[in-house]
Amino acid sequence: MNTLQKNSFFNRFFCENSFKGGLSKNRHGLAVYRKFYTPKLDVYLNTNERYFYEEKPSSTTFFLFYLPCGISFAIWVLLLLNFLVVIFTDGSFYWPILLIIPIYSFIAVNFLGLTYDRVKFKGAYFDRKDQKVSFTWKIENASEFDRFGNPTFDWKDIECHTKNEFAVLGIMKAFIEIRHKNLDLYPNAKLTINASGDTSNPVRCFMEWESIVRHMQQDKPLPDTPEYELYRELDPITKSFDESNGRPKGFWTQFSLEQQREIEEQIFQEALKFDWSEGKVQPEITKPWEVWTPDPKRPPKPRGMFTMIMLQLVFCYPE
Repeated sequence: MNTLQKNSFFNRFFCENSFKGGLSKNRHGLAVYRKFYTPKLDVYLNTNERYFYEEKPSSTTFFLFYLPCGISFAIWVLLLLNFLVVIFTDGSFYWPILLIIPIYSFIAVNFLGLTYDRVKFKGAYFDRKDQKVSFTWKIENASEFDRFGNPTFDWKDIECHTKNEFAVLGIMKAFIEIRHKNLDLYPNAKLTINASGDTSNPVRCFMEWESIVRHMQQDKPLPDTPEYELYRELDPITKSFDESNGRPKGFWTQFSLEQQREIEEQIFQEALKFDWSEGKVQPEITKPWEVWTPDPKRPPKPRGMFTMIMLQLVFCYPE
């Protein structure tokens, strides 16, 4: 395994954001629990100016948690099949299903919302303000805990390693392992993240780690990317920098998700050509409005209330 440096060389950061609106006390659809309850996880999942969250994919808990969504989708498939039977045969329509769907969706949406932060997903979050890294599971010998009750460690004691493993059909997959430098004392203080998909190319691993490192550099403004757009004014250094830099307010909110993905792909293609072994530091793009402009023919489409409610009905997806 190779140890990655706590430095940014490529200096191209980008993560799409649909700016769909989110849930609130006044915008919740079927998720009425939001009128009186705000999940604790919102603090570090929706506070990007401070927390950078990484979650281990393919966890059993994740699939079990979203099982109600799959059940809801299956019920809608049965509804469609019932319609087809009525149209093309002499079969009768099962009317109770029209009552079952909204009742089930309403219960599932609110149940998932109320239990989300009570289910332990395996992940780590990086606290830019306090320069801490917390893991969401019990760490042997851990003595310090954050305000969420999770074991936390100093950022200076965290390392990142890359490793490759053979997956199904002999395909090589690249991973990054974020861990405490003293695994003898904290043997399970480590999180493995699949950052590159089914490829032997570690470029996405490098980019993922650089994004974390850059987030933790509290003496610099946050990277100018869509994921930070709604949080820039909440970080004092970033706010001051944007004012002196002449940054257009809400710049990334003018870009459609489609255009953002094109930019992200463009940056990835650049990363493939970048010489990561040379140690050369590429200047960061601090004025993206001079590099990219929003396409007026493809304006962003924020998620409307009707779309949000339909997603809640079909997939039991709160937002």
